[in-house]
Amino acid sequence: GDMALTDPDETFYAQTSREMLEAEEWAVPLIFGKPQFEKPPLYYWLVKASYMALGVNEFAARLPSAVFGLAGVLGVYFLARMLFSPKCGFLSGIITATGAEYVVLSRGCVTDMVLTVFILFCITFFIRGWIRPGDRLSYLISAAMAALAVLTKGPIGLFLPAVILGSYLLASGGWRSLGRIPWAWCAAVFAVIAVPWYVVVSVNHGEAFLSEFIGLHNITRFIHPEHRIGDSPFFYIPVLIGGFAPWSVFLPFAVWEMYKSGKEAASPLKGYRFLLLAWFLVVFLFFSASRTKLVTYIFPFFPALSIVTGWFWERAISGKEGGAAAERQLFGAFLMLALAGAGGLIGAYFALKTRYSALFPGISLAALLLAAGIALAIAALLKGRRFRAFAALSGGMIAGALPLMFLVNPLLGELESVRPLCRMYLSLAEPGQPIAGECDNRRGVAFYTGRTDIVDVHPTAELMDFIARDERVWCIMKEKHLARLKEGDTYIVPPPVAKSGKNVLITNKPLEQGSGVSGQGVE
Repeated sequence: GDMALTDPDETFYAQTSREMLEAEEWAVPLIFGKPQFEKPPLYYWLVKASYMALGVNEFAARLPSAVFGLAGVLGVYFLARMLFSPKCGFLSGIITATGAEYVVLSRGCVTDMVLTVFILFCITFFIRGWIRPGDRLSYLISAAMAALAVLTKGPIGLFLPAVILGSYLLASGGWRSLGRIPWAWCAAVFAVIAVPWYVVVSVNHGEAFLSEFIGLHNITRFIHPEHRIGDSPFFYIPVLIGGFAPWSVFLPFAVWEMYKSGKEAASPLKGYRFLLLAWFLVVFLFFSASRTKLVTYIFPFFPALSIVTGWFWERAISGKEGGAAAERQLFGAFLMLALAGAGGLIGAYFALKTRYSALFPGISLAALLLAAGIALAIAALLKGRRFRAFAALSGGMIAGALPLMFLVNPLLGELESVRPLCRMYLSLAEPGQPIAGECDNRRGVAFYTGRTDIVDVHPTAELMDFIARDERVWCIMKEKHLARLKEGDTYIVPPPVAKSGKNVLITNKPLEQGSGVSGQGVE
C-alpha cells in the first residue's frame, strides 16, 4: 500500500471497482460513469469486496492479488508434491514465491495473478481426479476453477487449461480413458458459475457488450497489435528470462535433465513431462501468435516452470543426478546469474541516472544483497552443500526484494503516478473546477481526485479547446507532450504549475501569489 497505483492498468481496475462500489453495482463494470466491458467482473468483485472491508486505498486494491499469490504458492506445492515428491513440492513452492515477476504481480492491482491461480487449480484438480479413479469431486472442482477463470478474463480462462490438458491426454495416451470423467456434471458446474453473468449483460447491453468484449478485446486485439512491440515473435523470450529470474538460469539444465529422465521406460515423467511441456508451449505459442503483447500475458505458465526447476533441484539435492554433472550444471547456472546480475546493474545505472537517479541507491542495495546470496550459494556448492546453496539463493532473493519494496517502490510510485499532482490539484482548485487528463492517466486522475468527469484531452486539439475555456480548468499530462506543444507557434500553452516524474499539472489562469507552488516540483 505504500506505492501509488500506476497508470494505466492498476488505476483502471482500481477505479472501475471504486465506481462499482459507489454505484452499488455488481453486474456491470463502470469507468467514468459509463459501462465498460474490457474484462468480466470477478476481479472487480474481489477489489470491491476488499474496499468494503478496508476502505478505498492502495492496500485494499492490491490485497486480492496478494492473497491469490499466496494461494498460488500453495497450489504449486500441492501439484509438484502430487506429481513427484514432497521435497519437490517444497522447492517448487519456494521457487514460485521468489521469482521476480511472481513477486511483482502478487503486489499489483491487475488480473494476471488471479487468472493464473485459477488455471493452476483447474489443472491441479483435474490431474488429482485423473490419477485417483473414482474421485469425481476433483473434476467438479476443476470445472469450477475454469469457470472462475472465465469470469476473470474471458474465454481464455477455459481455452488455455482445456488445450493444455487435452494435449497432455493425447500425448500420454490418456484419451482412451476419457469416459471416466463426469462430463455432464462438469459442464453443469461450469455453466452455473460462468454463464449467468454473460447472459445478463448480453440481454441488457447486447451489441455494446458483444462488440467491445468479444469483438475488440478477444478478437481484434489478437489479430491487430495494440502496441508497436506486438509484431515481434521473440518478445516473450526476454520476458521469460527476466520474469522467472533468478531461477531462469537453471531452466535449460532442468529441461534437459527432464527430457533425458523421461526417456526411461518406467519413468513417471513419460506422462508428466508432457503435461509440463504442453503447459509451457500452449501459453507461449498462443500469446506469441497474438499481435497484441504485454509482459504479463505469459504469466500462466510460470507455475510449470517452477515445478520443472524444483524437480531439477530436488534431484541435485537428493543426489539422484550424477555428482560431477550436477556440480557443473549448478556452477554454470550461478556463473550466468552472476554475469547477468552485473550486467543488469550496469544497465540500470545508465537507464536511471537521469530521470530516476533517486532509485539507484535502493536498487544497488538490492543487488548487493542478492549478490551476497549468490556468493554464499557458490561457497556452499564448493563444500558440496546443495540445499544450502538453494537456501542461500532464495534468501538472497528475499533480502534483495526488501529494499525494492520499502525504498524503491514508494519513490517509483511518486514518479510514475499522478497521485502527487492530484493532491496538488485538490489543494489549489476550488470545488467543481474541471480537470482533464490524457488517455493513459485519466484513470489515475479519476481515482486520486474522486471524480468521474475527467475530460480526455487527447489529441492536442482537445487540449487546446479545453484550456481555452473562460473558467479556470486544470490538466495533468505528460511533460514531453507539453514540450512538443511549446516547440511550435500554433498554440499558446501555459507553463506547468507543478511537475512530478514524467507528468505536469497545468492551469489556464495565473495562480495567486503565495500558492506554495514552485513550478518545478511538488512542495
